[in-house]
Amino acid sequence: MGYVLQAIISTQSVLEAHASDFAAAVVVPLNSGLALIPITNELLDEIGASGRSGHFYRFTSAVRDWLRIISSSAPAAYVEADFFGGVGGQGAVVWARGEEVLAPTHDAKAINIALRLLGVSRGTAHDEFEAVGLPRHRDTDDWLDDAVPKKHTA
Repeated sequence: MGYVLQAIISTQSVLEAHASDFAAAVVVPLNSGLALIPITNELLDEIGASGRSGHFYRFTSAVRDWLRIISSSAPAAYVEADFFGGVGGQGAVVWARGEEVLAPTHDAKAINIALRLLGVSRGTAHDEFEAVGLPRHRDTDDWLDDAVPKKHTA
């Protein structure tokens, strides 16, 4: 069985404020006061970028620029994981105050490192990945089912 995730993670309130930047951006609550915006094909098309960026699949320059903007309000991470049959990898990058604080990292624990930089403690969970609830879905698009309704302003 596989696991695929491409997402931006930060506090729920910050992501809700920035989700209004794009119609396809939705916010999904996680544990520990965090949330994620799944970087779906639709969102990537709307941002205006597609294709690979370095060792990442969806961390294009447009996504990086949006992450930098989001990070001016609260630390934010781009995380990516792709596993099938126990083979694959993960990567992460973290920005805070508009500055990169974790350079693009590809490591077996990259997402846990990023989550620790966002203030996550694993507590009694196996690791930070489990503590925030990332095992809940196994594909980026599946997170859309748990999105909070967007607030529309008049």
